[in-house]
Amino acid sequence: MNKGNLAHAAKLCLGLGVLIVLAGCSQSPVQDPFWFLHPNGPIARASIFYLVVDVLLLSVVIVPATALVIWTFWRYRRGGSGKYDPTYNHSIPIEVIVWGVPLLVVVALSYYSYHGARDVAPYNPEVLESVDDNGQAPLHIQVIATDWQWLFIYPDQHIAMSNRLVVPTNRKIALDLTSVSVTNDFYVLKVVNQIYMMPGMRTKQHFLVERPGTYQGFSTEFSGPGFSWMNYKMLSVPPNVFDQWVRRARLSGNRMEWKQFKQFAEPTINTGNQWSLYSDIDNDLFTHVIHAVNDGTLKYTWPARFSEDMTSAEFEREFGTGDAGANPDGTTADAPQNIPDR
Repeated sequence: MNKGNLAHAAKLCLGLGVLIVLAGCSQSPVQDPFWFLHPNGPIARASIFYLVVDVLLLSVVIVPATALVIWTFWRYRRGGSGKYDPTYNHSIPIEVIVWGVPLLVVVALSYYSYHGARDVAPYNPEVLESVDDNGQAPLHIQVIATDWQWLFIYPDQHIAMSNRLVVPTNRKIALDLTSVSVTNDFYVLKVVNQIYMMPGMRTKQHFLVERPGTYQGFSTEFSGPGFSWMNYKMLSVPPNVFDQWVRRARLSGNRMEWKQFKQFAEPTINTGNQWSLYSDIDNDLFTHVIHAVNDGTLKYTWPARFSEDMTSAEFEREFGTGDAGANPDGTTADAPQNIPDR
């Protein structure tokens, strides 16, 4: 390889590095580029563990193979020290290495994949079975995704909240999830893996948060013009703060029954990430939504203006770009007071 080719390769690597850095500077709900180093809860920790194991096992093959290719090109280049041997046709040590090592890696990957799938299985994660929750029943929350908002229903507490999720720490959370129009994802960074939310179907997810804080939730499935604003904050608070929030939520006076939900589910671009509390809810709303989607009685179309100039003055007048307002605990910050952001 001559100096010109080396210089070209160096420029190419430098360009790729700049692109990677710039990609991390784009506007994104992910503010911490090293979020995977701060998992919160057994599900997140197990997911990171198995991810690291997979990367290390694959590196056992990829790193030596890459180094060997580079060494071979260098040794057997024109003018190199490599010798051509026309009689060479077989090597038992090489055969053992090139077949034995990948076989061992596949066996190890199969073992960890099996246990990893069981540990973080959405419907019954085994990693939560060993958690001491003082005999508390899991907190049941129903999640409905619309175009392009979220509704979180607490059926046992008879309350609901739009575009904000509040959970207590050190208590198992059991989610039922569905979607009104298209497939979405439920995903909270540092806390729980993504899971599909499909229209007319019910999926489940379980997790537990150990530390108070504010965490970013969003859908990873593109769903139309309002997708970029389809984010929500998940607030994990101590159990006593959660109980206080539930008592305040029951005083909101807002209704969320079938009539109100049909209006809520109309395509809405929530640029200001506005949220609302509801104290008078339909206990069968989640099931009603699934049935209505399946029989076609709950169906919406996007207005043509939603796909036009998303940065126009008309768009700002229509949907606004304001702040979300006060938090569930009465503060105006994104997180309850004195609660760290991880």
